[in-house]
Amino acid sequence: MPPPETPRTDLVDKAIAGGLSSIPLVGGVLGVFYENYMQAPYDRRLQQWQRTMTEVVNELAEKYDTLPNDDVLLDALINATRAAQATSQQEKLDALRNAVLNSVAPDAPDTDEQARFFRLVDQFSAAHLRMLARISYYQPSSLYVRPDVINTRRREWRDLLTADLSGARLISVSTDGNYTALRTSLGSRFLDFISESS
Repeated sequence: MPPPETPRTDLVDKAIAGGLSSIPLVGGVLGVFYENYMQAPYDRRLQQWQRTMTEVVNELAEKYDTLPNDDVLLDALINATRAAQATSQQEKLDALRNAVLNSVAPDAPDTDEQARFFRLVDQFSAAHLRMLARISYYQPSSLYVRPDVINTRRREWRDLLTADLSGARLISVSTDGNYTALRTSLGSRFLDFISESS
């Protein structure tokens, strides 16, 4: 299957650029800014993502005689594309690609859980995904770093990542003096969903 043709949003782009250009004094500058710094890079990002999704669909077509459950796959493609448009972080793009591949696997989460997982990839940073991958499902992982080793900004960032993952019920944190975390079963399902299948 060849990659899709470049999507043209010419009318919208021209309307935006034209509307910006009509603003007195600064309009021309804003129109040029939009066309050069927003439209072209966005179009390139979207084209690259479409090529990636074409490869994914081709890979799935080779793996299965017929693509199973087209609606589930379509939902996954749409959810992943929404999230992919908002990031340049390769780790997140890889997670979204893997999630689409895993969306139609025999042991795939149901569509409601998949939708939530796509939202979490969109919401989280690559640092969230790295931290979750480092936390074990079997053995509590220490989140504590001696205060003299980690600066305040890094400690605050670690605490924010931990709170976000805990709030999403992907990890459980123990603050009984050890400050350890354990990945939950939901966290493990999420990690499996966004990881490259073996």
